[in-house]
Amino acid sequence: MENKRYPKTTLLALYDPDAIGIRTLASFVKEHEGIQVNQVFFKNLFPSKFPYTQNEIDTLVNLIKDLDTELLGISLRSSSYKTAKAIINFVRNEIKDIKILIGGTHAILSPEECIELADMVCLGEGEYPFLDLIRNYSDELKSITKISGLWVKQNGQIYKNQINELIDINQIPAIDYSNDNKWHIENDTVKAGEPLIENSVGEIFSSRGCPYHCTYCTNNVLRSIMHEGKFVRLKGVDNVIKDIHNLKGYFKNLKKIVFADEVFAFNKNWTIEFCNKYEKHVNMPFAAMFYPNVVREDTIKMLKDAGLSHARIGIQAGSEYVRKNLYKRNETNEKIIELASLFHKMGIRITFDGIVNNPYETEKDLEESLRFYLEIPKPFELNLHSLVYFPKTELTEKALKDGIIKQEHIEGEADEALRLNHVLLKDKKMIYGYQNNLFWNSLFSLTSKPFIPSWIINFLSKSRFLKKRPEYLLYIAKIANIINIGAIGLSLLKRREIGLKEVYAAAKSFAFTSSVNK
Repeated sequence: MENKRYPKTTLLALYDPDAIGIRTLASFVKEHEGIQVNQVFFKNLFPSKFPYTQNEIDTLVNLIKDLDTELLGISLRSSSYKTAKAIINFVRNEIKDIKILIGGTHAILSPEECIELADMVCLGEGEYPFLDLIRNYSDELKSITKISGLWVKQNGQIYKNQINELIDINQIPAIDYSNDNKWHIENDTVKAGEPLIENSVGEIFSSRGCPYHCTYCTNNVLRSIMHEGKFVRLKGVDNVIKDIHNLKGYFKNLKKIVFADEVFAFNKNWTIEFCNKYEKHVNMPFAAMFYPNVVREDTIKMLKDAGLSHARIGIQAGSEYVRKNLYKRNETNEKIIELASLFHKMGIRITFDGIVNNPYETEKDLEESLRFYLEIPKPFELNLHSLVYFPKTELTEKALKDGIIKQEHIEGEADEALRLNHVLLKDKKMIYGYQNNLFWNSLFSLTSKPFIPSWIINFLSKSRFLKKRPEYLLYIAKIANIINIGAIGLSLLKRREIGLKEVYAAAKSFAFTSSVNK
């Protein structure tokens, strides 16, 4: 019997060493076909040199060439589109016969744009389309033009196949975190091996999809496209525990688990089973993201007993009006403060996510937000994200219609999420053609600092001088941030929730991060 020939395949992740997308695909084809594909991680999320240097591009292209790559798969977020476009142009100039597949959220949101660059686009979840592609690949692409979930470009014609049914995530094998067939490019160097292997914090997914409908988020758009099957899916608790043990087998320094789900513990029966089994079989601190209206005191207690040490909660705006009417989030300020008090009562560290630089917020909204942040019981941490516009979201369409932004400001043509996301403050005066609220952003940041009394922040908020010259307030906020992150990092190190590598990463990011997200 003739041996099956598989294409020499390289999967590429941009600005994302965690890269759950390409890691899952690589593990999936290894499980089903027994083959290994190459994985290349190009740049970290917040690189010191952004977007890249020419030497890094040359290093990447030479690596792809040296691996004899026939099929290059690129996992693409909208904010990475410009980088992907540049990389593809360089690759095609050097490797004439290479075939390129684009997947990821941007491929689902904007397949027409992606197929202009690629030979194939994965429109949906990629496990089975990628597996079918690997099994049926030919240089001419004739045998793959009918694969569900793929758009295929051949001889000037685009074959647009229907989207595939959403996968049962319990079918996804544990991720391979070995050093085999992996490379990491950063700071003009390439290193062979697993880039995360020395980490003391590991990410796990226990679900896919989000049950909520926030107007700024791509999940609403994805849900409308990926409708063949249940959008929000939970992995069985036993499989989650297996994934954690798999991670522990690779990460010898592992001290903490971070659940990277959109929302955690939204199903009560699942949460009860998880808490019982996690405490018994894992017994390690963990962090997760929660939605305010779902979590109750009895749930928090169960999670605390199981090992929850850090809760992240998206509140996005301190103004209830903005939160409800613009973002379609229904939690009240009273509920959020009550939840913060419950986490404090249980001794759980808490971080809130907030969106800033929203052009629809009035001075009254900003004043209400400041009052709200000052009412939250300390200590808490505050991650401030500058508002960015993702393709086809409800908020993006509204901003376009209202003339707030132009098409060039939408992620894809823009890459502001990579420049602004998880960022405390930026010195630039304008964003998307409207004002960067340095004054209010700085005040919001100060509210989370336990060593700064509320009366001082109120006093600063009334300063006409600082409103005219917010760069002075920005300077104060940055100094306070350095002190706060240092204190958080040392506290986590003392409790053995992170290692020296994470402390070093936090120290390098003093200038722009607002929390230690571990």
